[in-house]
Amino acid sequence: MRVNTISMKVWLRIEEAGVKDGNIVMNGFAGAMPCETIISPEEALQVMRLGMKLAIIKLLVKGLFSPKKAATGPTK
Repeated sequence: MRVNTISMKVWLRIEEAGVKDGNIVMNGFAGAMPCETIISPEEALQVMRLGMKLAIIKLLVKGLFSPKKAATGPTK
């Protein structure tokens, strides 16, 4: 995924996820730097609620049945 801020754009790649201290902890890379992303259960539920749109669900279902390729970022 790509994170855009006013000052920079960073590609974020999550490689593993788990639970620590009641939060979801994801490890991966932000650009070339290792990073740890921590999200609370409440934040994760909010993200899930935002993703419950028909267009997003169709995109995910389509992705399940398309040929697999490396996760390198969004399609263009």
